[in-house]
Amino acid sequence: MPDHLPLTGITRREASIALVYVGLYLVYLTVTLESELLHWVTLVVLPLVLVLTLRPSGSRDVVQTLSSFGLRRGHLRRGIGWALLAALVVGLFQGAGGSEHAQEIREMVRSGHVLWALPLAFVAMLLTAGFTEEFFFRGFLQTRITALSGSRIVGLLGSAVLFGLYHVPYAYLSPNWSSAGDLGAAWGSAMSQGGIGGLILGGLYLVSRGNLLACVVLHAGINAVWAMTMIRFGS
Repeated sequence: MPDHLPLTGITRREASIALVYVGLYLVYLTVTLESELLHWVTLVVLPLVLVLTLRPSGSRDVVQTLSSFGLRRGHLRRGIGWALLAALVVGLFQGAGGSEHAQEIREMVRSGHVLWALPLAFVAMLLTAGFTEEFFFRGFLQTRITALSGSRIVGLLGSAVLFGLYHVPYAYLSPNWSSAGDLGAAWGSAMSQGGIGGLILGGLYLVSRGNLLACVVLHAGINAVWAMTMIRFGS
């Protein structure tokens, strides 16, 4: 078993139930889309409570449980440099045409609005999808899939595919996606963006030896580049 991911204490029962949970959650998303506030319940609180409940009564330690998600003391600086570098590269790619918001991104850079909009968007993303989705897909799922399969590659690919599937309902039902209402386009957009994003974020999780904070920083950095184009004040 790989020793550089936080797998200590993860049993096959816990890992199997984690997969059942994500399956039920994906079905639930086809019925209703969640708000960012509700994500804190379904992607953070409930998985954490589930893991604590499944562990033997003598080992229900919150600090040790958080460690199994990648939030470990003395470990939180690993991979942050890689996260910032990757966020810069992906941001440049988005601005160069890799995003449907590319023109707006370039305009914000030319006008100088990026100097205040990007930090604001980054903080917002840290407190929302950057943390909640990474806690769930990397901290909760990638570790459990790895523990269940005994393979880092299976853990990486499995969590990336699930991350793509998670985005399909949003790509189809949310008016914020250009693919809204077109199932084929929604599937392609979600699996390409979410799947590739899941591989990048999951790869960083491996490189940083299971440092969830590095993934949170990268996720927030990637999202902040396009999210800043949605910030509006006044008229």
